[in-house]
Amino acid sequence: MHRFFVKPENISGDEVVLSGSDENHIRTVLRLQEGSRVQVVDGLGNRYRVQLTSVKPGEIRGRVESKEDFQTESPLAIQMGMALLKGNKFDPVLRKSVELGVGRVSPLQTKRSIVRVSEIEAEKKTARWQKIAREAARQSGRSHLPEVSPTIQTVVEFCQENRTAEIKLVFWEEEDACRLRDVSLTNPPRTIAFLSGPEGGFSLEEIETAWQYGFQSITLGPRILRAETAPIVILSLVQNRWGDM
Repeated sequence: MHRFFVKPENISGDEVVLSGSDENHIRTVLRLQEGSRVQVVDGLGNRYRVQLTSVKPGEIRGRVESKEDFQTESPLAIQMGMALLKGNKFDPVLRKSVELGVGRVSPLQTKRSIVRVSEIEAEKKTARWQKIAREAARQSGRSHLPEVSPTIQTVVEFCQENRTAEIKLVFWEEEDACRLRDVSLTNPPRTIAFLSGPEGGFSLEEIETAWQYGFQSITLGPRILRAETAPIVILSLVQNRWGDM
C-alpha cells in the first residue's frame, strides 16, 4: 500500500488532506482514484489507513478507516553535519542516511569544500534536499520525518547548535589513536552529533574548533574513505553500537 507523510494539522477528525507533491504523485504518477486506499503517517508515531474520497487537482481528501501506533525510529537521535560534496554526490548520501535512521542533517560549508554555494543557490538546494529526505523517509518506512537544516552551516554553527549532545564526534583522517570502539559511556546515549568532512578533509582550524566544543576526534581506520563513503560508514557504526541495527 502506498505511504505518504502529512502534517498533523492536515488530519482533522476522520478527514485527511493530501496536497503539494503528494497530490501530483497520487493523481499523475500512481493514478489513484476515489475509493483507493493509502497509508498516511503523521510524523508523530501514528499511521492511518485512509480511503480516498476526493481526487482533484490541487487537493486530495480521504477518510480515516483505522489508526495505529507506528514506531520505526532509532532510540539514538543522530545529528549529522556533512560537508558539501562536489557534483550531486550529496543527494545519494542524504537518501542513504535517511534509510539508516539519521534524525537531522546539516549541510556544511567547510574551509576545504570544493563546492561554493551562494545564498540564493543554498535556498534552492536545501529545499531539494528536504524533498529528497521526505521521499527517502516514505520509501524506507520511517515513522518520523528527518530534518534537513534550512540553511547551510559552518562547523562553528553546527558545534554551537549541538553542544549539549551526549556524544560529540568529529571524524578526521589525521587522528590515529582513537576509534569509535574506544568511546566508553556509563549509560547508553540518547543523542549523538558528528561531523563528516569534504573531499579535502577538515582544516586544522575546524578540528580545533570542534575540540573547543567538546567534540572528540575519531579515526575510521588506516584507509582513507571517500567523502561520500564516510557518512554511511559512520551511521552504520553508531547505529550498530548504540542504535537499533
